[in-house]
Formats: sequence, structure tokens, C-alpha cells
Amino acid sequence: MGTVNSAKSDLALRAASLLCIATLVGCAAQGQRNADGMTGSFDEPRTVSAREYGYVRPAADVRIAGAGSRSGYAGPNSADLWDRVRHGRSLGIRHHARVDRAVGSLKRNPRYLTDLNRRARPYLHMIVGELERAGLPAELALLPEIESRYNPRAVSPKSASGMWQFMPYTGKEMGLRQDAWYDGRNDVLASTRGAIAYLKLLSDEFGGDWALALASYNAGPGRVRSAQRANKARGKPTDYWSLNLPRETEEYVPKLLAVASLVRDADRHGLAMPVLENRPALELVEANGQINLTTAARASGVSLQTLRDLNPGLKRDMTPSKGPHRVLVPLGSGQKLRTALAKAGKMSAPTVAVSSRSPRGDS
Repeated sequence: MGTVNSAKSDLALRAASLLCIATLVGCAAQGQRNADGMTGSFDEPRTVSAREYGYVRPAADVRIAGAGSRSGYAGPNSADLWDRVRHGRSLGIRHHARVDRAVGSLKRNPRYLTDLNRRARPYLHMIVGELERAGLPAELALLPEIESRYNPRAVSPKSASGMWQFMPYTGKEMGLRQDAWYDGRNDVLASTRGAIAYLKLLSDEFGGDWALALASYNAGPGRVRSAQRANKARGKPTDYWSLNLPRETEEYVPKLLAVASLVRDADRHGLAMPVLENRPALELVEANGQINLTTAARASGVSLQTLRDLNPGLKRDMTPSKGPHRVLVPLGSGQKLRTALAKAGKMSAPTVAVSSRSPRGDS
């Protein structure tokens, strides 16, 4: 993810315009199946490769290359959550031989799709729902696989953090608070909404060309524009496939498209794709006072470690002193915590199942 090129005064104006992006709510990860019935993995690598990336001006609207439904798309009520990814909006990026090479590399692991399913399982329903509400391609739900292998605690050598690998500065520009109590980059729902906002900006910056937008997400928009200028000066094409970019960026888009191809046509590639039930996995519980995770664990019957894994943005095992006061718990355990909070005089809002809203509903 690339360097920031804009002048400080310009950035100040841009930051002001972003105050209306979205009210970001707390979320996070799930762990391996345990007594709480949780599933997922927390033994993935804690460090991933990612570049610092920058910030571009807000988009008035977003144009999506190749947007539209494919025949057979069953919509948000599909039994298999992966079906929503396969048949949702497409990135519309033309095929290239580099994608075939990336597919071949991934296929060397016959369990790749099984492992992908395990990593994505706790978060995919929420991510797909947020993308559908934003009107963005469903294939972007696979981007955290490329960035962090769906690890909300991943940290890069350049200090990018979280599932979507936000650098500190860019995270703040996208509304992700970072202080001694809380880091929004590690909050799965908040960082997902921040990533969607940033991807919208990049898509608008590059005229709806998702290949260039994704390259910019990895290397920075300034680096991509510089490569385009160099090609234009030499009379060469300025599309993504023709640019001279860092090797990581040249492999970035093909790898995403390769994963999408395997998910879409697993049988054709000789791999097995597990079915992932299309239902929320998490509940968001809100209160009007601080929530201590140790107390919440006892009240909800969920282990403390599970609550920590679900809420990795909380640095002190409790919500920030000045709020917001909200935590994620496994689906079905929220009411116990809400009842305990009410008895303690911390009247919580109604329990919300994360990603249970209609894609066309309000954010």
C-alpha cells in the first residue's frame, strides 16, 4: 500500500469531507470451535506483507466496471453464502495470463478452498452484506484473504494492521479511531466499512477501473499514477496489465482474481468448495456504560478468550471510558449479556445480529 502524496492543506479539506462517511461500530473475529460453539482460526500468521498506502479525494459517486447480476444469482437468501460471492457483482477485470499462473500456484494445495472457508467463516457474512449495501462487487469480499488471510490482528512490517491492513494515517482518514483504549483497524466491522469507503474513493479516482483501484489499494494511488505517466510518455498503454509496478502489486490483482476463479468454479479446477451456511455468526450488544469483557464473559456464558478474539480492537479488555460501549458476542448469547447490563443499570440497546439486515436497507 503506497505512500501519501497530497499536500497537507489538501488532506485537511479531504479529511473534513470524510466526517460523513459512516458511523463505525465495533466488531472483530471468531476463534476455533470450542465450548462456546465458535469456529474459525486464531493461529494464522500475525504478520503479513503489505505496503503503506495513501488517500485520494472523496468520490461523489462510484462507477463499477462489469457491475450487474449474473443469471442464477439467488440473492441474499441463497442457502450457501459462497453463492452470494460467486453470483454477486463482478469486478469486471479482463482475463490475463498472470491470473492463470496464480491459479496454478494456489491449486498446488488441494485443501486451499477448505482452508479459505475456515479462515473466512466468522466474517464473510458481515463483509458480503456490507459490500452489497454499498453496491460494490461481491468479489471484494475475498480481498482480506490477500491482505491478511482474514486475520483481524495481522500486522505488517510497515505497521499496517487488521484484516484490511490499514496504515495508521489512512485508517484515521477513513474514520478508524486509534488511541490507548481502542484501534478501529482491528475492529472487523469498522475496518470493513473503512475499507469500503477507501475502495469507493479509489474506484472513482480511476474511473471505475477496478484493476487500477486494487493496485492503488496495494501500492498507493500516487505510485500507480506515476507508472501511468511513465507509460504514456513512452506511448505505451496505461492499463494495469501494462504498467511497471512493484512485484508485489503486479501479483496482487492476479492473486485476487485467482481466488475468485477458484471460488466460482471449484469443480472445474478439481478442488472441493465447502458449503458455508448463509447466516450471521455474531451479535452486537450495546450499552450506555463501560463493558468489562471479564464481567461480560461471566454474564453471557462465553469464554473471555472468545470475547477477546471477537473484539480485538479493545486494548484493555473493556470498552473505552468515553464510549462507544459495544461488544460482539456469538449469535444467541447476546440476550444474556443484555439482561446483565440492564440489572447493572447499563441499559443496552436491542441486540443486533451483525449482517442480518437487508442489503438494500439502511446502514
